[in-house]
Amino acid sequence: MPSIISFLITPTPTLSRRVLGAGVCVSSDDPDAWFPPEPSPSGGEPVEAVKARRAEYEAIARRLCGGCPVRAECLELALREEHDLPRTWFHGIRGGTAPWERQNMVHNRRRIARRAVQRLAEDSEAVA
Repeated sequence: MPSIISFLITPTPTLSRRVLGAGVCVSSDDPDAWFPPEPSPSGGEPVEAVKARRAEYEAIARRLCGGCPVRAECLELALREEHDLPRTWFHGIRGGTAPWERQNMVHNRRRIARRAVQRLAEDSEAVA
């Protein structure tokens, strides 16, 4: 299995080919299983009920993708493809994760990238 670093430097089209070529979901008899109804906190349910439904959804995601040989590549591909999308466009199970889990990962990547750009700008100002 390649290292996580190799996934980060692999071109997106290559990741896509790997996922589509070996993903468990691609050959599934029930592709809709990767798109179960998503629990929504705006449905008027008590917070605890939403938390329980989210935990169940996350367990489904781990179970569906648990044995997938390209799970890590799939997650990386999802994070790249969803990077610039609004939060409301994240759907389904990808790379063993629920949409809200990937939203948090994308948010963290954006924050890290902003900080890196700020540091570079500050460093270039200090040199000038």
